[in-house]
Amino acid sequence: MRKLLAMLLALALVFGMSASAFAAPNDQTITVNLGSQPETLDPQMNSASDGSNYIKHMFEGLMKYGWDGSGIVNGAAESYEISEDGLVWTLKIRDDAKWSDGKDLTAQDFEYSMKRLVNPENAAPYAGDMGKYLLNGLEIVEGTKPVEELGVKCIDEKTIELTLSGPCGWFLEILAFPTYYPVRQDMVEQYGDTWMTQPESLIGNGAYKLEAWTMDEEIVVVPNENYYAYDEIVAGKIVFKLIADPNAKLAAIRSGEIDFCDDYPTEELEAVKAEGIFDLTAQLGTYYVNFNNGAEPFDNALVRKAFTLALDTDYLSDNIMQGTYLPANNFVGPGFVDADGSDFHKANSIIDRSDYAANCAAAQEALAEAGYPNGEGFPTVSYATNVAGAHLPTAEAMVAMWKEVLNVNVEISQMDWNVFLDARRQGMHTMARDGWIADYGDPSNLLDLMTSYSGNNSTFYNNPEFDKMMQDVAASGDAEYRMKTMHEAEMLAIGTDYACAPVYYYAQQMLRNPKLSGYGLYATGEKLFHQAVLAD
Repeated sequence: MRKLLAMLLALALVFGMSASAFAAPNDQTITVNLGSQPETLDPQMNSASDGSNYIKHMFEGLMKYGWDGSGIVNGAAESYEISEDGLVWTLKIRDDAKWSDGKDLTAQDFEYSMKRLVNPENAAPYAGDMGKYLLNGLEIVEGTKPVEELGVKCIDEKTIELTLSGPCGWFLEILAFPTYYPVRQDMVEQYGDTWMTQPESLIGNGAYKLEAWTMDEEIVVVPNENYYAYDEIVAGKIVFKLIADPNAKLAAIRSGEIDFCDDYPTEELEAVKAEGIFDLTAQLGTYYVNFNNGAEPFDNALVRKAFTLALDTDYLSDNIMQGTYLPANNFVGPGFVDADGSDFHKANSIIDRSDYAANCAAAQEALAEAGYPNGEGFPTVSYATNVAGAHLPTAEAMVAMWKEVLNVNVEISQMDWNVFLDARRQGMHTMARDGWIADYGDPSNLLDLMTSYSGNNSTFYNNPEFDKMMQDVAASGDAEYRMKTMHEAEMLAIGTDYACAPVYYYAQQMLRNPKLSGYGLYATGEKLFHQAVLAD
């Protein structure tokens, strides 16, 4: 299994399922589970992969992910031009691009939404991570420049000009990401924080529109008759079931209640493989232990080092995940391309996992140096996790390792998904389950999580030297310099400061109805059902 997974992770970013021929929407209902109740469906305020996938069905950026998994293609923009220095992008919005209520989609809609993203009053999770690509974006997020100075300019109703803060070879991927999607200003202002919860106020510009959202039960979307490529939509209705319990998901697949899910009880792996309902595909991302660097006792790098080295990630991969996830020794995992075309991950081994006995001894030494010899005087701490899949068995195994190696007591705190996300973001944890599926294929997407200005930095790691490195990376167009600097930054944050503890490299594990085809998958986590179909 490990060899297979390593081969999958070495593939390109894109992984697509065979798509059906274009046709007008049919009368089929595709029923899918991508998680439990999402935190939000607001493109600028979402930071979770499940919410992102729902949003990609109801909204669309200037660019979009091809529905068949084939890569980034034109979305609401029919064309674009780039200046010779790569800093000015001029995009022409389709004349027939409309909102789901029939109103024209304009350049002003994109301007409003991009400024909404970086406005510090909104505290959008991705404000720094994604806003930094636009001229003055990071300064606006940090409050040193006004929103009006963002590098966004409407040339006319259907033409928008974006000025970047530095050259960016993956800016098409950024434009396809939900934080850059347009939202309707009138709906946001009229309905406030609840604008995305009801069909009458969730006005999108994507292929589907919201028919109903029954909290904690399901999100139902149907084709948007005002979408410019309406005749390319295949699935006549998509029902996103909001199920948290992995056993319930497996039962729903087996009974035919749902056609697709990406979570299941890991102890059922051999059974679902034998039943022909299991798929494993490439994914870019890392599962890690989030230490709250801003709270005792994990404000001490020696404590973080001890907890990191005490983990036997080979055991966790082989026994908890049964080889479906690879053990992690770096924060940036396989699949990211280095300056010379090689795998970025292979250049360094940040956490040497080759000798677990030696790591245990080093962990004990670090904890003693921190003032807790053999765990004496170390407070009981909690490890927070959401209720799903392998998170609990992984947590239980790690707690046992920390007890055996360090003689410390760790209690597990389980939370519902949306509650967990908010608690972790607010720093209401000492340790927490965390993970990141890449938004685009550059190592900076993971490393930026550790910058002090990232709204997704829930480890609260803060090192000005690391921040400076990543700002230099963002400003440079020199691939060799960028990659060299990112290797150094990763070694600093993970190998010296132990900001977090990498555990697994993700893979996409799915259960599906064998009759289901035509959906698109990406190694960056997109799951698109626009052209999904069920065979007779």
